[in-house]
Amino acid sequence: MSQGYNVIQADNQKLLLKFVDFPFQLYKKSDYWIPPMRKAELNAMLPEKNPSLLDSDFSYWLVLKGETVVGRVAGYINWRDNKLRKRSASRFGSIDFVDDPLVCKLLLGQVEDWSSNLGISQVDGPLGPGHFDRNCVLVEGFNELPTVISSYNFPYYPSHIEDCGYTKEVDYLEHRIKISGDPDSRIEKISSYVLKKKNLFLWSAKSKKELIQRGKEFFQLINEAYTGLHDFVPLTDAEIDYLISHFFSFIDTKFVKIVVDGNDNMVGAGIAMESYSKAMKACKGKLFPFGWLKVLISMRKNDVLDLCLVAVSSEYRNQGLNSILMHEMHKTAINTGLKWAETNGELETNSEILDMWKGYDFQTHKRRRIYTKKL
Repeated sequence: MSQGYNVIQADNQKLLLKFVDFPFQLYKKSDYWIPPMRKAELNAMLPEKNPSLLDSDFSYWLVLKGETVVGRVAGYINWRDNKLRKRSASRFGSIDFVDDPLVCKLLLGQVEDWSSNLGISQVDGPLGPGHFDRNCVLVEGFNELPTVISSYNFPYYPSHIEDCGYTKEVDYLEHRIKISGDPDSRIEKISSYVLKKKNLFLWSAKSKKELIQRGKEFFQLINEAYTGLHDFVPLTDAEIDYLISHFFSFIDTKFVKIVVDGNDNMVGAGIAMESYSKAMKACKGKLFPFGWLKVLISMRKNDVLDLCLVAVSSEYRNQGLNSILMHEMHKTAINTGLKWAETNGELETNSEILDMWKGYDFQTHKRRRIYTKKL
C-alpha cells in the first residue's frame, strides 16, 4: 500500500465489472467522453469472447483508495507481434486514473513489474491486444468529440505518463473534413479514367448479407495493405470472423465502397458510417430499456460521417484508388445530407493517406500518441 492506495488484480467477475465501470464514474461530468457499451467492454476482456487475447498474456489491475476505484490498467504481451518484429515488448492499455501522478505511477509500475517478470524489456502503449482495439493517449484536441471507435482522456494524462519515464513512439492525426455541396468534377474525371485504364470496377453490396459474404476477402485485403504499419499484426481467421460479426453489424452498405479488378477480386475498399458519438452519449452505454429510443432520436439529427477504414492492395498502391474510394464516399455523404466527415487516427508518417485530403477543406484537430519505455 502506498499513501493509502492499494493495487489489486481484477481477476474475478465482480472486479472486472468495477474495471469496466470506472470510466463511467471518472468521466460522468465530461462533455466529450463517449460511453461504450458495458457488455461489449466486458466481453473484450475475456479470451472466450475476444480472439485477440488467445495469442497474448494479459492481466488487469485496479488502484483503490479505501473501497473507491481511482485507477485501472491492462497489461498485454502479444507474442505474435513480438515474433514478427523480433523484439520483447509488452503493452499497457485501458488506462484511466484520477488526477494524481502517484496513481498513474502505481498503474504503470504494475505493468512494468509484471512485464519484467515475464522477460520483457520494453513497454508500449496505450494499446490493446489487437490492432482494432482502442489505443493512444489524446494529446491535442481535448474539446472535440471523439468517434465511437476512438477514445477520450483528460488533459492531465500525457504529463503524468511522461513523468513515469515514457516518451513518444508515434503520433496519429485526426481530421475534420467539410463535405462540400457538389462533388469535384476534376476528381470525377480522374476516377473514371483510372478505372477504365486499369480495367477496374466499382462494386456495391445489394444487402448486408451480400457484404458479409465478402467480409473475409475485405479483411484479407486489410492484412495485405496494413502489413508494415506500426503495431499491425496480420489478423487470424478467428479475429476476422469476430470483426465481421461485430463491426459489420453497424455498417450501412451504402457507405461501403469497393473496387474490384476484371476477375472480381477486391483490390480497394473503404468503410464509413454515420456518427454514433452523440447517440452513444445520449444512451450512456445502455440500449435497454429506453437507450435505443435515445439513439434513434439522436441519429435523426446527425450530420457527421465517421471514416473508418481504407485499404488498397499493394499492386495498385499510389495509383489513385484511395482518392476514388473517398470520392465515391463523398458523393454518398452529399446525397445523405451529411455536412462533415471525421477521420479516425492516421499514422503521422503515412503520407499516402495524409496526401489524400489535400483536395478537401479539412482541419487537423486531434493528435493521439503511443508511448514507449525501456525497462
